[in-house]
Amino acid sequence: MARSNSLTDNSSQVDARRRATNESGGSIKIVNFGCGPSPALGVYNIDGSLTVLLACLPLPAAIFGSRREFVTVVRKNKIRFGLDRHIKFASCSLDGFYTSHALEHMPRERCEALLARVRSWLKPSGVLRVALPDLKQFASSYTADECDADDFVRQIGLAVDARPWWSIAFGHAQHRWMYDVCSFSRLLCHLGYRDVRQCLYGEGKMPDVALLDLRARRTESFYVEAQP
Repeated sequence: MARSNSLTDNSSQVDARRRATNESGGSIKIVNFGCGPSPALGVYNIDGSLTVLLACLPLPAAIFGSRREFVTVVRKNKIRFGLDRHIKFASCSLDGFYTSHALEHMPRERCEALLARVRSWLKPSGVLRVALPDLKQFASSYTADECDADDFVRQIGLAVDARPWWSIAFGHAQHRWMYDVCSFSRLLCHLGYRDVRQCLYGEGKMPDVALLDLRARRTESFYVEAQP
C-alpha cells in the first residue's frame, strides 16, 4: 500500500529537522521497521520481505513482475533488509522506533522479544510508536452486522488457507496475532515501558510523526506511544 504522505512535499520538513539537529550538535536516529513499499524520508527504513532481499540482486526491476514497483522503491530509497530476530542497535542509541502494521504479522512471543529489545535500544527520552489494525473495531463491525462472517475473517487476516505460499513468503501477508488498544498497552506495561498512551493519527511525541503515519491506514488503526 503506497504511503499517501508525499515524500517530495515533506522533504523540506526533514531538511529543517536536520538543520536544527546539526546546529545543536546532535542527530536524530529513527528506525521505521516493516516499512514495506512506504518508506519515509530521513529515517532508517527496514523491512523483512523477501522482495527487499532479492532487490539487491543486479537484475532489472521488470523481471520481478508484480513486485517490480516495490523493488524500484527499495532501490531508490535504500530500504534495508532486516528480520525482527536479527536487527540490532547499540543500547540507548535510538531517538525513535516506529512500526506500522507489522507486529501483527509476528507470533506474540517474537513480538514481545522485539519490543523488549527496542526498549534497550531507545534513549531515555526516546519514543516507541506503534500503529496496529484495531481488532475491537473489526469485531464491533461484525457484531453490529456491518459485515458478514466471511468478510470479518478476511479483514482480520488470520486465515491462511486461501493464500498461496509465495504470497506469504514474499509479503508476510498473514496475521499471527491481533490486538486492541487495551491489550497492546498492557503488553507494553508488562515489558516495562512507561508513559504508555493512545495517540491520534499524526499526533504524538515521536519525531517526524507526520512523515511516518500512513493516511491510508488511518481509519483501521490505533496508535500507541511509550517510552523506555
